[in-house]
Amino acid sequence: MPIHHETIIIGAGPAGLQMGHFMNGTERDYIVLEAADKAGHFFTHEPRHRLLISINKRFNPFPELEYNMRHDWNSLLCDDPSLRFTKYTEDLYPQADVIVKYMNDFAQKLKIKIEYNTLVVNISKEDRPGSPRGQFYLKTKDGREYSCKVLIMATGAVSEHLPDFPGIELADTYANHDLDPKKYEGKLVCVLGRGNSAFEVANHLAPYAAFVHIFGGRALKHAWNSHFVGDLRAINNTILDMYMLKSLHSYLGIEALKLSKGENNQVLVHFRDLVLHWKTPGYFHDTKPYDHVIVCTGWNYVDTSLFADNCKPATKKKGKYPVLKTNWESENVENLYFMGTAMQANDRQAASGFIHGFRYNVRTLHRLLEEKFQGVPYPVKLLPRDCPAIAEHIIQRASLDACIYQLNTFMGDVIIVPEDPKDEVQYYTDLPMIYVMEQEWFKNAKHAFTMFLKYNFDRFGEYSNDVLKFTHWPLSYDEHCQGFLRPMLTYYQNGKFIDQIGTVESLVLRFDCKEFTLDNPDKNKNMLKNFINKHLNFNPGEKYYDYFLVNEEAYHKHVVPLTNEEMTRLPPEFFKLDGMRCKPTTMDLIPEM
Repeated sequence: MPIHHETIIIGAGPAGLQMGHFMNGTERDYIVLEAADKAGHFFTHEPRHRLLISINKRFNPFPELEYNMRHDWNSLLCDDPSLRFTKYTEDLYPQADVIVKYMNDFAQKLKIKIEYNTLVVNISKEDRPGSPRGQFYLKTKDGREYSCKVLIMATGAVSEHLPDFPGIELADTYANHDLDPKKYEGKLVCVLGRGNSAFEVANHLAPYAAFVHIFGGRALKHAWNSHFVGDLRAINNTILDMYMLKSLHSYLGIEALKLSKGENNQVLVHFRDLVLHWKTPGYFHDTKPYDHVIVCTGWNYVDTSLFADNCKPATKKKGKYPVLKTNWESENVENLYFMGTAMQANDRQAASGFIHGFRYNVRTLHRLLEEKFQGVPYPVKLLPRDCPAIAEHIIQRASLDACIYQLNTFMGDVIIVPEDPKDEVQYYTDLPMIYVMEQEWFKNAKHAFTMFLKYNFDRFGEYSNDVLKFTHWPLSYDEHCQGFLRPMLTYYQNGKFIDQIGTVESLVLRFDCKEFTLDNPDKNKNMLKNFINKHLNFNPGEKYYDYFLVNEEAYHKHVVPLTNEEMTRLPPEFFKLDGMRCKPTTMDLIPEM
């Protein structure tokens, strides 16, 4: 007979450990199957150059633990204060070996149920006599068999996602290239890719190679512009610095088409370059020889070869991601769920692909599994039918909560206002917005609000992708023209959008306190009170003071207009913006001659 558990988790990485901890807390029947002899085995060899790009910020200006988790990108969720990653190292960007130790301590101290050295080689879904219908059956390399009702894949990055073009076998890859820098001294190196792994490799080789060319295929996306932590991070920007200073190393938007053998054991890269600025717009085709070509084009997050045809999960992006429902269940295989970095299949704008994001996704998934399989209702907080009480709770969530901060736009809160005036307001936290929009309980609610944090640079026209134009105070009298992360409160009737408001942005994302002397500390709370009252009339006739400054007189007293001479030194760009509602905040005066 197979070894049966209600739930089986494959993989003892951060996601598997996190779900194991939550299942311990609800005393569920589960087991984690791990192929290696320790937890977090992936991090024993990745990243190759051993430096994590996840922030480990140990000191913050506010005392609340939940707020400080916003800047601790490596800790898993638990109540044991000794299991904060910030206690393991002082480095802002830690060494990978530290997180391996941390995860194994987490597994041992919290008694996560793990069977190590258990490599699953086949998964099928069958109806067997004497067993419940539709169970999963897992076979291991050593001949054991397991069965379960719910299967959760927490296998992380399972293989490299390589380009499909001729000659790829002539290249090294991120996972297998030689780390000995002596091998690359004075050599010509081409790195294919445009993400952090490509730049990590190039930075490592920068002191040794004669030149490093990164072929990215198109323009780069910087995390500071896109606000997506998976895009190119500043810590990996050395090559760009040298490129712009013409110090031999370069990033080029060139697309590699194939590789072939060249002379003297070199590799020829056949490429094309999109040249829309040439006299005849088109593709320029050529070849260039390199001593080494290293492919760094990312990972696949699902291994379909494990699954029998009767339960093979659908994939997208050429097999890179599983196709998931909004609750992270496989689109085509019932009771098969994906966790961890695979959760970015549903979220390519926030942090679902990273520990500091998916730790919250895993918590929400656990709550949804409890509701579906155990009949335990999703947690809800009841609030009085009162504008100040609701607004106060929203502001506290927006100011402190780490989940909606890390998973901005993707994850948020839902406020349901029952029609019966005797019923209290229902406040649900940490739900994927794409999931909420599908739910009948949301569509049937006469009055409902959603709250999430969102960037709004898209409101600044041609300046949307130049966030370094936003280094001064935002427009004080127009909540529409705020670019940085802030809470957005949206009102729905029977699932249909009616209205939306956002607060004023904050340097430290605290919307519950003053940031400077003349700041009105209640402005954000009062904006929300007025918005809620506008639609629900809970407090008839009330109008709450929501001006940006302490009082209107402060504006005239402390804002000193430019002189006529200073006006003449404004850049010509300033006068082109008169027709724009939202203007970038940074436009310096032309220096005096």
